[in-house]
Amino acid sequence: MSSTQERTPDGAPPPNPGLLQRIDGLLLPGVTTLRSVTPVRMDEEAVKLGWLIRLRWIALGGQLAVLWPAIHLGWLAPEFLLPYLLTVAALAAFNLVSRARLRRTPDPSPNEALVQLLVDLVGLMVLLLLSGGAWNPLAPLVFIHAGMGALLLSGWRSLVLVGALMGLSTIISLMPALPPALPVPPTPSGVIVPSFVLVAVLIWALTASIGQSLADHRRILLNLKDQQTRADRLRAAGALAAGFSHELATPLNTIRLRLDRISRNRLDRGDRDLLAAQAAAEQCEKVLKSLVGRQLDPSETRMEDVDVVGVVRRACRSWSSSGRRAEVHDLIQRPLRSAMPPLAFTQALLNLLDNASQAMDAARSSAPVDVEVALNAPGFSVAVLDRGVGWPSLVRKNIGQPFLTTKEDGNGLGLYNAHTLAVALGGKLHLEDRDGGGAVARFILPLAGPAEERR
Repeated sequence: MSSTQERTPDGAPPPNPGLLQRIDGLLLPGVTTLRSVTPVRMDEEAVKLGWLIRLRWIALGGQLAVLWPAIHLGWLAPEFLLPYLLTVAALAAFNLVSRARLRRTPDPSPNEALVQLLVDLVGLMVLLLLSGGAWNPLAPLVFIHAGMGALLLSGWRSLVLVGALMGLSTIISLMPALPPALPVPPTPSGVIVPSFVLVAVLIWALTASIGQSLADHRRILLNLKDQQTRADRLRAAGALAAGFSHELATPLNTIRLRLDRISRNRLDRGDRDLLAAQAAAEQCEKVLKSLVGRQLDPSETRMEDVDVVGVVRRACRSWSSSGRRAEVHDLIQRPLRSAMPPLAFTQALLNLLDNASQAMDAARSSAPVDVEVALNAPGFSVAVLDRGVGWPSLVRKNIGQPFLTTKEDGNGLGLYNAHTLAVALGGKLHLEDRDGGGAVARFILPLAGPAEERR
């Protein structure tokens, strides 16, 4: 540290400007949240179309490469050469148009992949009809489309492609132009048609099953990456909070010492302004200590078999003791027990009640905060309902993200903690609008908690 560093009149070093710049760089104006770098992701449908366009160029090159051997070996009659070349040229022109359209429209519709595959099937059907149909040695190329359709398409689009494959298999088996090398079909059409259809459907079904499994694993991987990102943000925030506390501890201690000295030297030690300043300094010290090293009490996370309605009523009664109003509506009217950490759940519920009260203060509503306990399909729900201004779209879209709030004095951890607790208990926290105005934060939890399931 330089010996010429400026100091405050009390002898304490000023706040580190580098730390303040880091804090300012991590917080969005108006929204307290950690800034994250989101990689640019190409649209999934655009990636599919780009892949199909490249594969089509390869296929067209292959069709031209086998043209001379096909004529030389008698698999393509000379009179069909012009229609063959026109079909290849039409597919090439379609490829050029598709490439130009993809550049103009970076977010294509999911239907365009289906159109691309159907055009490929029509082109392949024409080429096979001109060169021996289902008996052409290259006829199994049809099965490639069965696999691509299962991987690239879903739902009704995949079924449409399967239907097109069945139609193509039937047409190339019943109406081919037999080449000189094959004056008589070696296999009857009644055998080749069901064989083609059966193989195409089996390949499609197998590939679709594998594709679904890969998609499920991809979703799991994305969820794990998302959880890792949240953990990284929390670790970064923890380091930031530790540095912030360290930088402010010295000047805050100086403030407290000066206030105590002023209090001792004043005749009127009961001055309200002085007492308020001392109380504020003490509160700041408590906050800094909580940021640095608060130890989690094991009792806060211990799973217990609790009376859900009883826990909710006690929490609301405690919260209402400060002059605010919370009314519990038990829509079950019978004992409801579940395994959960009661202290952690109570704290999460109190945070939601605080959010509801602040929203109603902003909307100048004097109505009480309603808390409903009800049964639903997966288990039960505990909902906090207010008559405030409703959920901001930013909060609704980013539920589960820490340090995200639209309140000037908020830290963005209340909803995050509630969401994390709900997920840990095998449920979720759902944000919705309330009929008639206001917002609803709803815990949706299973009747049997994780602790009970392990037993």
